Amino acid sequence: MAIEKMYDWLNERLMEFRSCFTREATFKWFVIIVIGMMAKQDHLGITSIIRGLDIAPIWYETMLHFFRSNAWRLDTITQLWTRTVASSGWMFLEDDMPILVGDGVKGSKEARRMP
Repeated sequence: MAIEKMYDWLNERLMEFRSCFTREATFKWFVIIVIGMMAKQDHLGITSIIRGLDIAPIWYETMLHFFRSNAWRLDTITQLWTRTVASSGWMFLEDDMPILVGDGVKGSKEARRMP
């Protein structure tokens, strides 16, 4: 039951972004990439998404073209994302500056030349 609610919530949030894309295929790649970013276990870009979702490697070039597509604009997606986060209750304002509430947990790093 909880998983179904999570899927429904995620579907509703992603469908809000449909208006940001001029082509249906580009929007579908957006959804695949967003879900892939949630499912990936390493930080190797598109390769991680393909591996995380078990997508056939032949789709690598097509997915790469998504990022060069003229069917969407970053500023439009950013504005909608900001409104979505603001309406979720996870962002607060202090002195008219947005604050995103998070857990603040960071893993320790060890190196000889860490800034």
